[in-house]
Amino acid sequence: MSVLRILHLYPRELGINGDAGNVMALAERARWRGVEAEVVPYAPGGELPAGVDIVHIGSGPLSSQRAVHADVLRIAPRLRDWRDAGVPILAIAGGWQLLGAEIETPEGDTLAGAGVFPTRAALGSKRHVGEVVVRMDDGTMLAGFENHSASTVLDGADPLGRVVSGTGNDGSTEGVRVGSSIGTHLHGPILPMNPVLADRILSTALRGEVAPVAQTERVDRYATNARRAIADRLGVSL
Repeated sequence: MSVLRILHLYPRELGINGDAGNVMALAERARWRGVEAEVVPYAPGGELPAGVDIVHIGSGPLSSQRAVHADVLRIAPRLRDWRDAGVPILAIAGGWQLLGAEIETPEGDTLAGAGVFPTRAALGSKRHVGEVVVRMDDGTMLAGFENHSASTVLDGADPLGRVVSGTGNDGSTEGVRVGSSIGTHLHGPILPMNPVLADRILSTALRGEVAPVAQTERVDRYATNARRAIADRLGVSL
């Protein structure tokens, strides 16, 4: 692969919790390994590139979700095609809700989603704000920060992991996995905080395992310390 192309959906509208850091982490971790990375920002009404290697969509309040909703539905078929082709899609909180099947607002309205993920989110009046630790099926521990009011149902899909401490989807599970694509409530942003997940996304996009290099080993030590600090505050072990 000559250039790794990362599509960043709606960076102006969706990215209130530092989620752009996920895109920066993917691009830099690719460059540190000698792979040129191009970040392609996409705004409502724009034209999607013919092909991409990774798709990222961040989070935002309901007002921002409404602002991009019509455009999300317009590009939904392409997003589903990319998902089916194995292109990794990382969707954070509000962006994940838009890429799900539907969003129920606190007023009782229902917004149709893009159908990338078979998930339904009901937004409530209570916000779930705080640090969270999640265990994936392979034992990998993820840590981050959640700030959402959603109760999320996975219609037959696998969760990203099980909640060790925090709320996640429903107090038990967190996030969703469909093929190579992930939806999650974790901010932090999630990929700099959990570089193992970043490298799994890169490995899928680059079609081969990515090895540690000096730069990743250095920053990953900071990430490990950050996750341990969260776990210590929550009284859980990583």
